[in-house]
Amino acid sequence: MTSCAPGICSGDIDRQLASGSFRLAFPPALERAFERETADERTRMFVICGSLAIILYDITLITDYLVLSDRFTEMVVARLGIFTPALILMMVAASRFRHVHVRESLAASGGILAVSLPMTIQIFSQSSDRLIYQYGSLLVIMFSSIIQRLRFAYAALSLTVMITIQLVTTALAGIFTPETFVTNAVFFVIGGILLLLAAYFLERSERRSFLFNLRSRLLHDQLMQIARIDALTGLYNRRHLEESADALWHRAAAAPQVVTAILLDVDRFKAFNDAYGHTEGDACLRRISTIVAEAAQGRSGLAFRYGGEEMLVLLPGWDPHEARALAEDIRRALRAAAIPHPALGPERIVTASFGVAGVVAPDAPLSALIEAADTALYAAKRAGRDCIWPPSGAAVVDEAPRLAAAAV
Repeated sequence: MTSCAPGICSGDIDRQLASGSFRLAFPPALERAFERETADERTRMFVICGSLAIILYDITLITDYLVLSDRFTEMVVARLGIFTPALILMMVAASRFRHVHVRESLAASGGILAVSLPMTIQIFSQSSDRLIYQYGSLLVIMFSSIIQRLRFAYAALSLTVMITIQLVTTALAGIFTPETFVTNAVFFVIGGILLLLAAYFLERSERRSFLFNLRSRLLHDQLMQIARIDALTGLYNRRHLEESADALWHRAAAAPQVVTAILLDVDRFKAFNDAYGHTEGDACLRRISTIVAEAAQGRSGLAFRYGGEEMLVLLPGWDPHEARALAEDIRRALRAAAIPHPALGPERIVTASFGVAGVVAPDAPLSALIEAADTALYAAKRAGRDCIWPPSGAAVVDEAPRLAAAAV
């Protein structure tokens, strides 16, 4: 059996896990679910990492003063006047526009800006110590790839741009001989490749964890759904009736409303079972339950197998007279199905009797509603079966619980 969510089935997840694909992309429905699941957390992490980056980046003014003292003023402007406010604006934008491309583009831009500012300024420095200054760029590159964990495509783009800036600015600064420049370039390129591999495996791991978690939730939902469904009829069972009623009555505590129930019982079903056996009896109940379920779902109602051949339709907020009209629709649909019941005689068909009742929740409990509907059902049986009780125009809502409460 396959458990399905909107646009996603557990079978799709199993195929994705078994495929062994190295692509960091899911089919469209899974990709949308992945972004929905991770968007808030990744935005939050961008803000946290951005705040940490501002602190660490501005602390390195100490090294600017020690290593690039002749350009210290420019470095203060770059770090405190450009990078810090720019990254704050990026974090605000990422928090407001929670789209993957916006967030990842801003995060990548922050890293590029962090490298470009100091490396551009150091071109114009005459400090003899600026050779060691370039390695601050490596810290930024590592932070973007491993701590900030950019999506792989954005990590690849930002790494390429940052390393290019690093190599171009050091070349313009003239601090290397041709041989040492090549050595330095190889060092940064290999480091970039290793960091890119780390970014790839981090995202791959995140995506696989998402698939495992999603599959677990879908399987849990499937088991919960099975626990709520009657195996024979496919209608909801008594357990789910109690759960639904608890939730409904809890909401009604803040806003009282009429809750109506239709309780139906298949007429002379024992005679049908005795004549044709339980296999045919089960098939008969399944056909009837399909009629009831379709009628209930079309009107936002909940259909339950209440017991044996009894079925219940719960209609929150319904006018009881409208509920009676729905019961009439079900009765007519059952007659139109013309399920033969030869045990009662030639040309006889399966019919049902209906009891309709309503109470005001939360003043009256579910048990009072069921009792009232059951009383009405047996009145329909006594009235000749294949009918609905109360008759059209009669009062259906039991106001007694509300009146009693008011009297107290």
